[in-house]
Amino acid sequence: MLAAALLILSGSTSCGYTLVGQGDFLPDYIRVVAIPTFTNSTPRFELEVRITDAVTREFVSRGRYRVVGDTSGADAVLQGEILAFDVRPIGLNREEAADTWQVTVRARVTFTDLVANKVLFSNSAFLYQDQFEFPDTAQGAVDIEVGAIDEISEEFARAVVSSILEGF
Repeated sequence: MLAAALLILSGSTSCGYTLVGQGDFLPDYIRVVAIPTFTNSTPRFELEVRITDAVTREFVSRGRYRVVGDTSGADAVLQGEILAFDVRPIGLNREEAADTWQVTVRARVTFTDLVANKVLFSNSAFLYQDQFEFPDTAQGAVDIEVGAIDEISEEFARAVVSSILEGF
């Protein structure tokens, strides 16, 4: 009886579910992913470089993929366009100066299997929002935006790559 119960339990551990950030629903033959620099349709200077770098690091951190800058020799390509970047104050400190900020990035993201010539993931309005605290109110608005870009790039990249790899 105990052996039958263990057999049933051991068979049920392969239920197809994985922890968030650990799934991978891409075809096995995709090993080399091209990630050209995202297009920046916002007035914010260098946003495309920081976001592309963060997305590249996130893909590499998954351990299975080699990332290149162009499609020659690639099995798949991840293309992106940053459509909007917004930083707005949403919280005040005791001096009634902004110390909490809402950061929003909206992008167009497409992941294409170059071997099968098929789009595997596409979202024309990929939205990522988060809140960040910047308690040093002596910083200027430009410094806060730079800090927001650094903060949100990593989280945005994690959300994009997870959406692609986990089939959301």
